[in-house]
Amino acid sequence: MKKFKLPIMVLAVLSLTFVALSSFTTFEVKADTQILFQDNFDSYDTGTFPSTGGWELWYSGIGKEYQVVVADTSNSSAKSLQLWGRDGWVAYASAPLATASPIVGFNVSVKVSELGTGTHVTTQVGFGQNLPPSRVTTYCPIYVMHNGSIAISNYGCVMVIGPEEWHKITVVVNRNTETFSCWIDDVLYGEDFGATTNRDVLLGDETTWDLEAFSVCQNYHNIKVYFDDVTVFSSFNADPKLELEPSSGLAATTLVGSGFASNSEISVKWNGVNIHTVPNPLVSDRYGNFTAIISVLNQTVPGSYVVHAVDGYGYSAEATFEVVSVVPPVSEEPNQTSVTQNSETAAASVVPSVFQPLDSLLFIVPAVFALAAFYKHKKRSSTLRECKT
Repeated sequence: MKKFKLPIMVLAVLSLTFVALSSFTTFEVKADTQILFQDNFDSYDTGTFPSTGGWELWYSGIGKEYQVVVADTSNSSAKSLQLWGRDGWVAYASAPLATASPIVGFNVSVKVSELGTGTHVTTQVGFGQNLPPSRVTTYCPIYVMHNGSIAISNYGCVMVIGPEEWHKITVVVNRNTETFSCWIDDVLYGEDFGATTNRDVLLGDETTWDLEAFSVCQNYHNIKVYFDDVTVFSSFNADPKLELEPSSGLAATTLVGSGFASNSEISVKWNGVNIHTVPNPLVSDRYGNFTAIISVLNQTVPGSYVVHAVDGYGYSAEATFEVVSVVPPVSEEPNQTSVTQNSETAAASVVPSVFQPLDSLLFIVPAVFALAAFYKHKKRSSTLRECKT
C-alpha cells in the first residue's frame, strides 16, 4: 500500500488547492459594461480640487485647501486625490452619477497614510446621497478602519492592510434585488449582501436607491487618505426587442426599441441596407429604449422585409414589415364572374358596327392566302406529272 501513498497525497493537495482557488473569483468587466465616469487625477493642477472634472466637495474636513490633487503619491501614474478630515467633520468628495441602470458599480484605489488602533472608520467609499442641511448617506459602503481592517458595510472585517499600501476596491450593486458584491484587489470577498447605508438604515422606497453620486470620504483621526484610478460603470442584462407600428403598409413605420444598451447609438438596416431614421442620429435613452420613424424603401414591390436595429455594443433585434400591393386584389366571389361577363357583353354591344367587318377580314385574309398556296402547289404537281409522261 505504500507505493500508493505519494500519488494519493498529491491528489489530495491538488484537490485542496482547486477548492481554495475556486473560492476566489476574479473581478472581470463584462462586454455589456458601460463606463460612466473615469478619473486618475493626472489632468488637474497640483494643489487644486478637481472640480473641473465634475467632482464636488460636499464637506471640507480640515479645510478646503487640504482637499486637493497631489503629486507625491499615486497608484498608477503621476497624481492622486488627497482628502483630510478631522474629528467631528469629514472630508467628502463626490462625482455625480446619472444612470437608471439596475446594475451599477465602481473601482477605486485607496491608500491610508497611517494607521492606529481601534475600529473607528478612517475612510469609506460607496455611492453617496447628499441630504441637507448637513447629512450624507453612503450606500453599500466599504470601510477602512483605523487599525487597518477593511470591512464590507456592516458585515464585518474581511482583511487587514498596512499603512502606505494601495488597494483596489470594487463594488457592484444590483438595484433590483437590493444586493451588492465586493472585490478587493480583484478577488471576490463577498456577494449578494443585503444593501445597507453607512447609518445602517434604509431611508424608504423613495430614497433608498437614489444613488446621487460616487463618493469617497476621510472620516476622522486627522490623517490623510489618497484615492486614485476611479471608474464608475453600469451594467445591464441585454434583452433587445424591436416592434414596428404599423407592421405593414406603403410609406413609413415607427420603430419602438427596448432592452438595448443605454445611451448608445442605434443603427438601422432595411433588408441589409442602411436606412435613415428620424431622429438622426438615433440614440437610446438611459433605459435602453428608443423610438424612430423610417420610410419604406420598397414601396412598389410587395412582400416581407426585415428591419434590423443594432446598438454600439452589438446587441440587436429584428422585425418584419409587410409592403402591401398598390393595386387591390380582384375578388373571387361567385357573383363577381357574372358581373364581369355582363360588363364585357355590355362593352361589346356598344362597339360601332363599322368595326365589325374587320373581325371577319381577320379570318378571310388568311384563308385566301391558304387557297392560293394550295392551288399553286396543285398546278405544279400536275406539270410534273405531264413531264414524266
